[in-house]
Amino acid sequence: HINMSKCCYIHFQPKSTFDETCARTRPFSIKNDPGKAIFINGQEIMKVTSTKFLGIVIDEKLNWAAHKEHLIKKLRSATGALCRIRRSIPPEHYTKIYSSLFESHMGYGITVWGVVLQEKTDDRVFITQKHCVRILFGDLKAYLNKHATCARVRPFGFQKLGAEFYSKEHSKPLFNQLKILTVQSLFKYHCITELYKIMKFRTPYSLYNAVSVSQRDQSYTIILPKKTNTFLWRASLAWNSIHKHILKVENGFATSVSTIKQRTKCIILGCQGLGNPQLWTPDNFTLSSITILTKSASAYQNSEKIVEVEA
Repeated sequence: HINMSKCCYIHFQPKSTFDETCARTRPFSIKNDPGKAIFINGQEIMKVTSTKFLGIVIDEKLNWAAHKEHLIKKLRSATGALCRIRRSIPPEHYTKIYSSLFESHMGYGITVWGVVLQEKTDDRVFITQKHCVRILFGDLKAYLNKHATCARVRPFGFQKLGAEFYSKEHSKPLFNQLKILTVQSLFKYHCITELYKIMKFRTPYSLYNAVSVSQRDQSYTIILPKKTNTFLWRASLAWNSIHKHILKVENGFATSVSTIKQRTKCIILGCQGLGNPQLWTPDNFTLSSITILTKSASAYQNSEKIVEVEA
């Protein structure tokens, strides 16, 4: 039985401009034209530009803009709920409620729609995430003390508030202290772990068949497919940047998934903490900074050995 009230269809069109001579670019259905509509049992199916399927909003352009807007509204609603209940919950449980009420929504299907995330600080999803982290884990007393007095009772010369008063608390120390992944890092984390499971368990076979692993020196490097803004290309790119640090040649795909997840998260968190301890830098959103991380780690290990020898 088909529920016709929930049925709809989307016409996916190529990005090329409209050309009346090409059948692929002409609209499939013209408004108020019953001859070009779709019917089931005599009932017309509604045409839509976007619809929700398994929790993911799919639009006719497949650019995930509609899902991003839907997600931001949901995350803002979750942030408001956390703000209202935080004083009724012990602080030691804040991380758990953040993971269950906020990060669970943000991470759902992120390997599909996460390709539209910008590796910048002004990404709207990242801005919403920082707002939630400040509310839940930030210094509430310092924030309330700013507004504890009015301008009439402040000392002479301090009635006007400068830019320092309106500046927000830095979120980078909170992320690194609590080991919270940014939304950009969360996308890379899920891409790497999902791609490893595809290669390890060989399922789904359609994606496994599309992955081409180089057999040269058992490096487990993936031969990159054609450059597209899709999961397969972005995941392959991230895997090639990190696989030498999380996968040992002698173990190969016998390494457990939990081990890969733990190593991947540690490396990504290390990249998040590079650079200025207060401000976000471009290296915090890319895996290309792994080389900087490994060089600093090796230098630290060498300095420890020198100290031991001198002792």
